[in-house]
Amino acid sequence: MNAPRGLMPPWLVRRDLLSPDECRDLLNWALDNEARFRPASLDKGLVDPAIRRSLSLRDLGPFSALFEGKVRAMVPELIEQLRVTPFTVGEVELELVAHNDGAHFALHGDLYTGQGSARGDRMLSAVYYFHRAPKAFSGGCLRLHRIGAVPGDMGVDIAPDQNSLAVFPSWAPHEVLTVRCPSGAFGDSRFAVNCWVYRAGRRQASADSD
Repeated sequence: MNAPRGLMPPWLVRRDLLSPDECRDLLNWALDNEARFRPASLDKGLVDPAIRRSLSLRDLGPFSALFEGKVRAMVPELIEQLRVTPFTVGEVELELVAHNDGAHFALHGDLYTGQGSARGDRMLSAVYYFHRAPKAFSGGCLRLHRIGAVPGDMGVDIAPDQNSLAVFPSWAPHEVLTVRCPSGAFGDSRFAVNCWVYRAGRRQASADSD
């Protein structure tokens, strides 16, 4: 049997990112805003359930500042632990997603070139997981793949454990495995907050140095 080929992306998981009260309040806020969720899109607003099937909300309300602050504070340590090339942080992009029965996201990467934009490039991707207790879904692991993996290489699966944050370089190929949620109820979904940390664009980096 041939050994797996290709570089395995670095990754880490942080447990108990939020306090129990913060985690509970975030879930309640998501449930209260169910009507505002829309089908998750790909680049340029394209919606293709064959590739990505989930519901998305780009507004985290009172939790936006909480997540951005926590992620920004972690970046220096994340750069060191994941051995990512040091960079100046620009934007932290956030997305709240709900994965219900049959939801998934096919193999992809999170890189964003930012060509011609001050937004910059995505450097780090982080996914925070939370859900109703007891958990009413199964599946939904984040699967990281090797660069240039051969067919049959299963990569590494990261479980969507309650109140945990998975972090990896944005260039890492990954997918979300299919979720099974027998009830079909929105409140029983696999919830997550997607966080993308950008390198400051040229204009922004120049302005920050003035």
